[in-house]
Amino acid sequence: MRFPGQRNSRHYFPVTRKISRVRSGRAGVESRYCLVGLDQVVVDIEVEGADRLATRFGLVPGESVQLPATAHLELLDAIASQGLVTSHAAGGTVANTLNNFTHLAGEPAVLLGAIDACIHPGQPAFHFVAQNPKAVDLGHLVPVEGSIATVFTFVFPDGERAFAVAPGVSNAYPPEAIPAGVVQGASVVLTSLYCLRDPAWPIAGAAMRMMEMARRADVPVAFGLGTAALVGAMRDQVRGLLEAYVTVAAMNAGEAEALTGSGDVLLACEAILDWVDVVVVTEGARGLTMAGYTDEAYRRETDQEIRSKSIPDYNRWEYSRLMRRCDCRRPQKIYSHIHPYRGGPDRLTNTSGAGDAALAALLHDIAANRYHRDTVPGSEKHAAPVPFLTYSSLSRNAQYGNRVAYEVLRGRSPRLDGPVGEDGP
Repeated sequence: MRFPGQRNSRHYFPVTRKISRVRSGRAGVESRYCLVGLDQVVVDIEVEGADRLATRFGLVPGESVQLPATAHLELLDAIASQGLVTSHAAGGTVANTLNNFTHLAGEPAVLLGAIDACIHPGQPAFHFVAQNPKAVDLGHLVPVEGSIATVFTFVFPDGERAFAVAPGVSNAYPPEAIPAGVVQGASVVLTSLYCLRDPAWPIAGAAMRMMEMARRADVPVAFGLGTAALVGAMRDQVRGLLEAYVTVAAMNAGEAEALTGSGDVLLACEAILDWVDVVVVTEGARGLTMAGYTDEAYRRETDQEIRSKSIPDYNRWEYSRLMRRCDCRRPQKIYSHIHPYRGGPDRLTNTSGAGDAALAALLHDIAANRYHRDTVPGSEKHAAPVPFLTYSSLSRNAQYGNRVAYEVLRGRSPRLDGPVGEDGP
C-alpha cells in the first residue's frame, strides 16, 4: 500500500515512506487490498476530417447519436480504411477510477465487464487492453462475440463535435460471471448508474448481484451517478438503490440537483446523506464538496475559519474521520468544501475525469484504513470501539481528491498516467 499517512506539504498526496511506532499485529496478513469495479467497457475514438462520413451516419454537430450494431461495424471499417482515426483512449467511468486507484495506492484493481472474444492489433479492444496498467486485472473480463463499446467523437473544421455511441458488447456481462470471492475480498466495490439504465441488460443484473454480494460481505459499495438526464429519468430507482446498497455516492452538481431537486450543493448533500454514508460532489470551477457521517463522541473541530452558507457552520467538524451511519451511536452529518487546487489548471486540455479522480482518492483512503487496521491493530487510529471508514479526516480527503482531480484536468487524458507527485513551487 502506498500509504496516505505522512504529508510533505500543505496539500495532500500519498507518499511511499511508512512510519509507525506500533508493531504490526499479524505477520501473515494479506498485503493486497484491491478495488473491484463493474463497468461498460468502452473506448473513446477521436476522428477528424470526416464531414461526409458524419453526414452519412446522421451525425449532427453538438449532438449524440446511438448507433445500431450494423452501423457500428460499418463505421469502424470506414474510418479504418480512410485512416481518419487520430486517437484511441481507454474509457469508462469505473475503469478510469480503477486506473487512478492503482497509481495512487500502489495496489491492484479488478475490472469486470464484457469485451471482444477475438482481439486483433489495431482494433479498439486492443487499444483498451494496451492502455490499462498492469495493476488493473483484466482477467475477469468476459469474452463476447462482437465489438467493444465505442464513443466516436467527430471533430469538424470549425471545432464543433458530434458523437456516435455504439454499445457493442458492453451490456452483455452476465450476473453469473460475478466472481464471489473477488467481490467478498475487496476493500471497496464500484459500479455506476450507466450499467443499470435498462433492467433487461445482463450487466444490470450483474451490478445488482455484485452490490448484494458486497452488502452481505460488509464490503463498502461506491456508486457513480452517470449524467443529470439519466438521474432525472431514474430518480426514484436511484434513491432506492442508494438507500439499499451504497456507501459512497459520487456525482457532479448537476446530477446532485437532478437527484434531490436542490441547486444548492450543501442542501443536496444533506438530503443524499439520508440514503448513503458519504457524498462526493464535483462542482467544476467552484471546486469540490464532500459530506458524510461521524459519531458525536469522535468528532473533531476544524482549526480553519468557520463558514456558513445554507447550512450554518457547515465545516465546523470537517477534521473528523468518516464513519458509516450504522456504526455511529450518535450520528452527525459533517461537510467540507474546497476550491480548485491552485485555482485550477492555467489551461484545460481535458474537461472530463475530475470526478473519477476525486473518487479514486477517497477509495484509496478507505482501502488504506482497512490495510492499517489489519496490519497495525494496536494503533490509536483504531482504538475506538466503533470502526472508522476512512484513515484520514473529511477535510484531508477533500484536499486529496481536489489535488488528484487537478492532475487529471491538466493532462490530456481523463485518467492518471502515474502517481501524484509532490507539489511544485
